[in-house]
Amino acid sequence: MREMFDDDSARDALRTLTDGPAPPVTTTVDAVLRRGRRRVFAQRAGAVAGVVAVVAAIGATTVLLRTAGQPSGGGGVAVAATTPATPTGSLPGWETIPLDEATCEVPRHVPGTPPTSILPEERVRPVFVDVVESALGARPTVSEASWTEHSPKAGGPRGYLAVEIVMDNGNGQLQLEAGAFPGTPEQIADASLNAYGDCRPPARRVMPDGTVLQLFPADVRRPEQPAQHVQIYRPNGLQYVLTAAGWSAADMVPADGGGHWVDGGRGKLPVTEERLAYTASLLVNKLG
Repeated sequence: MREMFDDDSARDALRTLTDGPAPPVTTTVDAVLRRGRRRVFAQRAGAVAGVVAVVAAIGATTVLLRTAGQPSGGGGVAVAATTPATPTGSLPGWETIPLDEATCEVPRHVPGTPPTSILPEERVRPVFVDVVESALGARPTVSEASWTEHSPKAGGPRGYLAVEIVMDNGNGQLQLEAGAFPGTPEQIADASLNAYGDCRPPARRVMPDGTVLQLFPADVRRPEQPAQHVQIYRPNGLQYVLTAAGWSAADMVPADGGGHWVDGGRGKLPVTEERLAYTASLLVNKLG
C-alpha cells in the first residue's frame, strides 16, 4: 500500500471506470471518501439497487490517479481533442438540473427491484462500436471488455467496454458501463444527481420513449486525467454510463490489492461535450 492521499486526492480517486466488481449497494460517497482517507486503494462508489447512495451507475473498481506520465500511443479513432469546460454548456434539448446542499448530501431510496439481466455483450458491443464510428468518423479499437450476469459486490449484472480514441498527444477513451436499476428513470436520475461527489448541476434530456440522459460537467479535479460522464436510464430498467476519459489502456498499471492505477494522461478530453451528448443519444436510438 502507498502513503495516504489528502482529501482532494481521495476524491480524485473516486471517478473513473475499469473492469472490477462494485461495492455493496449501501455504499455512500462519504463512506467511500472515508475509506479513501484510511486506505490508499479506495473502493469504487455506489451501485443502483435498493438504497441508491447518490453514486448510482458509476463504474467498477476505482482507479487511483497519479501524476501524468508519457503520452501513450496505439491505434484508435483520431478526433480533435478538447480542453474540458465546466460547467456543462447549453445544449439544445437539455435542461440544467439545479442542486442544493440537501440534494448533494442526502442519499435517496429508490423503490423497486432492478432487472436481473442486461443485454448480452454480443448485442451491446457491436452497437457501441458502430455508434462511436458514426459519431466520430472512424472505427474504434476495443481495448477492454468484461461482462457478467452477477457482479458479487454490485449485487447484479454488469458489463464494461472501452474503446481507444487517438488524440494529438496520445490516446483517450470512450468507456461504456451497463447495469440495471430499480424504480423509474426519473427517480434514479434524481437519486444520482451528485453521483460524482462534486455537487455541480448536470444537464438532463428526456427522450420521447421515456429514457433519461444525465450529462455531468467535466471532472478536472485531476487535470492530467479529466473525465466526463453521461448516465443513461432506460424505461426497461437498464442503465448505461458513457464516459469520455483523458487517458488510455496504456496508462493503467496494477495497484496493490487489485484494480489499477492510472499513471499518466492527456490533460484534456478526447471529445467535446456536444459530441459526447450526441454519442449518448445515438446509442439510445441504436440499442432500441
